[in-house]
Amino acid sequence: MKAVVYRGINNLRLEDIPKPHIESPTDALIKVTTSAICASDIHIINEGGQEPGKTIGHEYCGVIVDAGDQVRHFKKVDRVVGQPFFNCGHCLFCQQRQQTLCENGGLLGAFGNQGVQAEYARIPRADNTLRKIPDGLPDEKVIFTGDILSTGLTGVLRAHVGLGDTVAVFGSGPVGLCAVACAHLFGASVIIAVDIQDYRLDVARRLGAITINAANEEPVAKVRELTGGRGVDAGIEAAGFESTIRTCLKSTRRGGRVSILGSVTQPTPFDLSERFFDMFTLTIGLGDLNHMEELIRLIHHGQLDLGLLITHTLPLSEALRGYEIFEKKLEGCIKVILKHEGSESQ
Repeated sequence: MKAVVYRGINNLRLEDIPKPHIESPTDALIKVTTSAICASDIHIINEGGQEPGKTIGHEYCGVIVDAGDQVRHFKKVDRVVGQPFFNCGHCLFCQQRQQTLCENGGLLGAFGNQGVQAEYARIPRADNTLRKIPDGLPDEKVIFTGDILSTGLTGVLRAHVGLGDTVAVFGSGPVGLCAVACAHLFGASVIIAVDIQDYRLDVARRLGAITINAANEEPVAKVRELTGGRGVDAGIEAAGFESTIRTCLKSTRRGGRVSILGSVTQPTPFDLSERFFDMFTLTIGLGDLNHMEELIRLIHHGQLDLGLLITHTLPLSEALRGYEIFEKKLEGCIKVILKHEGSESQ
């Protein structure tokens, strides 16, 4: 079968590899119908986060073609969307609903686990990892629920966005745009999106945000101008750079809440004395995957639509071109979707 294979740092290839098979009674085998390229994939490729010879990718939809005898929730031909992380369901972290920290789990497409940018994929712990796609919903509507949409929602939840709150999202990439979309669900009165790319800010405006191009105006001053001089109630950082983290912190009011979602790969100093007397709340970390089913229902009932994020749709055979477009931000790229050979959107 065709698959996108990691061969070393900055070395990605499209290759023919053996089709996977059921290895554990809790596994499911899916025919992958749609996958997506994620910024985390770029980090893995550039920094060496996968074993050479293994497939990459962790955003996906597919159809069940086989299942182990302990898989209870799925049967053949069920259409499914999956989480990037698989988890055991019974360790301390799983019992605390912190599945991404599972002692017995892992991340698809990284650290030696086979990924999903292939014609077929083995999904460990299928009952915990997969969710059914309602009839009539195409893959493109729900594929983000397992990763970037759950992550954007996490920022909104951790920042305790509520009715009438002012919110600023720093970074209008896929996760930041998902946070913008989710903030509306909780009744935010003002949502501000900050970035340096006009094409990304255009999407944020179409999702209902006021936008600030930080390359053209000072974002902290502008945020304060828009919020009566105080700063926003909730700041969400979705880029992972020291500059955006500092800007987010400075743009959030005394007594406010900040959630850092961006993947921070470098030491980022922060002087606690700057906010110590401000009764300030700060959270960091990976997305919470406990709300996939609620997100799917919202999408199914027309209350949430992330279709604007899909700027490029390519066949799996053109995945390497898709990676170039995505990493270099060519052609106004937000998200690249890969349609796998022989699959059609349902």
